[in-house]
Amino acid sequence: MLMGRWRQRAARWGLVLALVTAALTGALGSGAVAPAAESRAGAAPRAAWSSSSLFVETNSIVRGRVAVPRTRGRDALLRVRLTNARLTAIPTGCRPSVLVRRYSFISSDGRDLTCRVSPQTRRRTVVFAAAIDGGVGERVGASVSVDGRRTTLPAKRVTFGNARPEVRFRFLSSPDFLNADVGDLAQGPSSWRPGRRGATTNSTNPAYERALDTILDDWQSLDADQVLVAGDLVEGWWGTRQDRSGNFGAGDTEAQRRASLRRAAATYYPQWVERFARRGMLAHLAMGDHEFGDNDWGPDKRRLAPLFEREFASRFTRLADGTPRYQNRPRGSQHEFTAYAWRPQPELQMVTLNVFDITDERARVRLDLKQLRWLEGVLRDARHDGVQWIVVQGHTPIVGPVRQRGSSGLHYEGGRSSELWQLFKQYGVDLYLSGEVHDVTAIHRDGVLQLSHGGLFAFGLTNYLVADVYQNRMRLTLRDYDIRSDDASGRRRLWESRPGGMPALLRVSPTPFTIGTAVLDARGHLLERSGIMRPWQVRD
Repeated sequence: MLMGRWRQRAARWGLVLALVTAALTGALGSGAVAPAAESRAGAAPRAAWSSSSLFVETNSIVRGRVAVPRTRGRDALLRVRLTNARLTAIPTGCRPSVLVRRYSFISSDGRDLTCRVSPQTRRRTVVFAAAIDGGVGERVGASVSVDGRRTTLPAKRVTFGNARPEVRFRFLSSPDFLNADVGDLAQGPSSWRPGRRGATTNSTNPAYERALDTILDDWQSLDADQVLVAGDLVEGWWGTRQDRSGNFGAGDTEAQRRASLRRAAATYYPQWVERFARRGMLAHLAMGDHEFGDNDWGPDKRRLAPLFEREFASRFTRLADGTPRYQNRPRGSQHEFTAYAWRPQPELQMVTLNVFDITDERARVRLDLKQLRWLEGVLRDARHDGVQWIVVQGHTPIVGPVRQRGSSGLHYEGGRSSELWQLFKQYGVDLYLSGEVHDVTAIHRDGVLQLSHGGLFAFGLTNYLVADVYQNRMRLTLRDYDIRSDDASGRRRLWESRPGGMPALLRVSPTPFTIGTAVLDARGHLLERSGIMRPWQVRD
């Protein structure tokens, strides 16, 4: 009898508990892993949070799972939109973007994921991770669609948790910016005059200036401490016999070519640096092959190499009175004023290399011996001082293979077996940034991450890296733009010293998007990587 009454009471309390749970579930969300919101067979995608908890802590990571049906002959299109959370990476299973086509990417605010899943992908469950950025009491939600069919994951309530990690230092990187002679010819010592009979077009126009403003205003909005550009600021075909325009004078004799080179540098370099200066952005620059006139280097161009280097240094690495901007440099090297090291913070060592060894007799892609010994001292001192992070930039990739697009594909001599890479390995360089190839490849070897990226501005290949340095990790985010270049009918191409010029029109969407991410720790471990920063399968 007593047992029967106890069972009746338990049943009543169970009913009450079920009703309360249902109410809470409706208000806060269930977290069940089972497929969500299937009102009829095949009507909605199967999606769920990975955790069944009704709550998430501030600044924690939440994960969701989406089952993507197999398609025939086409990619499946998955979209995720988050509330009070930001995606941390492009999920495994999402087809990586390439510079000329967006497949999978994250919106600039981190709320939206677009993921294309190839029909050849075997694993059809996509797992996304997001960092909670909502305040206590707010709700975290996710809307999911697969090929237009939608479902909504139950909301989770934000509770007290960890404090947000502090970004101690932020820098940007965009090699090969601009890799074009973009500037108003009238602002330099040229003989160009608009409207003059036989005059060329200018080297800029309103479309190019708007495109530059869009990109640089975006960079400025990120409030970075500094910007790195690993070479190829300009096209640089200066002082050549090929230029018959006369804009910078004749080029028949060596004296004329030297004068022409100086006039070109005095036209384009000040306008390049002024774009950054008026936005309060501090740029640290390396020399690329185009700052040496572009490869290949015949006898005439090799003889101009010291002048090319002096013109670069006078605008970027020396002050107006000639004082070196950087005190730590390879004294006695031919590149004393174009290679340098600095510590923007005690725990961060940064180095810029000049990887071009050009003399009257030959041109090679390698460090001269004095620069190499100086670099070894810089790296040794950094480790002796307990510096946590070492970041190096140089124009060319060292290890390969790497993707390339519209590039001669210069690489550092010796690659992984070179003394330079062995120094990186010995002293624990964390990140090496390079350009030259106008595409993106991330290679992790010997505890060093080499990231080759950047691209041709005038042909829509500009991309950039956001590097956030925390106490014990560095988060890398690779962003791209939707850029359209066009030779509009009836409009002449813009003039630059290289024959052929630049497309007349350039349009940049003001909203960038993330196509790759990576996370490093201070011991050289690559903790995660996603999107285009995943290992490159050469066949793709």
